Amino acid sequence: MSLPKIITRSASSSSSAPKVDVSPSSTDLAAERENGRKLILGLLTELVTDSSSLSIDIEVGERTTVYHVGCKKECIGQILGSKGKNIGAIRTLISSISARKGFRGIVEVPYFSD
Repeated sequence: MSLPKIITRSASSSSSAPKVDVSPSSTDLAAERENGRKLILGLLTELVTDSSSLSIDIEVGERTTVYHVGCKKECIGQILGSKGKNIGAIRTLISSISARKGFRGIVEVPYFSD
């Protein structure tokens, strides 16, 4: 088994190198947004007792994607979890995954007033 090679460059040589734009294309971002929607739907399906009422709508901005969770009023407690731990964990996952893909991901849950 060979060890990976470590390449070091001096500061003067890296500044003369041409810069390459590695931003993802819009089709790649659309696929990543859909993957995020599927991930949220899969996680929430396992959390709630009545998964037939779940829906995830996507609102796309220039650099931000908002995932709107739709559910029945009875399921909101299961989605939020104790002290918001469930939804906090899902938001953290989506935020980290989407940041790695080059956009901001936000998960919004409905508010039901009494």
